[in-house]
Amino acid sequence: MIPQTINIKCPSCGVILSVTNSKNEDEKRFACPKCGKRLVVPFYRLKHEDGETQLDGKSGSQATQMCGDEIQQSCYLECKGQKYELSIGGNIIGRKADTSAADVQIETVDMFMSREHAVVNVRRLPNGGLKVDVTNHKNKNSTKINGILLQDGDAIVLHDGDTVELGKTKLTFHTN
Repeated sequence: MIPQTINIKCPSCGVILSVTNSKNEDEKRFACPKCGKRLVVPFYRLKHEDGETQLDGKSGSQATQMCGDEIQQSCYLECKGQKYELSIGGNIIGRKADTSAADVQIETVDMFMSREHAVVNVRRLPNGGLKVDVTNHKNKNSTKINGILLQDGDAIVLHDGDTVELGKTKLTFHTN
């Protein structure tokens, strides 16, 4: 195994980071050392031809690629007609507020939805499909999946059409 090293640019603060895939992972997850933004580097998308690192088979070397925030059109949450796209990795879901640090901020006046309520983890499987699960995060209020209360420590796999209730706000999970 030869470790892969690529340079990525943090989409939040713009710092260039050198990331090495020393354990041959499909993706590497970490926090940006400058701003703390949670990043995901997808190594499964890299291909090597003649010693050059290329992204998705495109010709020409990619010295630096954007990381972590690229939107995946493969799954999203919907609330009152509004779509909230989910990216590969951990997506912190919460109520939209000036003090919210959630990756996906839901526009609602529901004070029973915490500002950082749940985490929706999206992982790409070797066959190209997705595995998506939801866990509680920093919430003090209820989380329900299809009407069933989510307990701390639970990780419930989501399927197309499932209802996710954060506080009193109902969202529907969709895959494309």
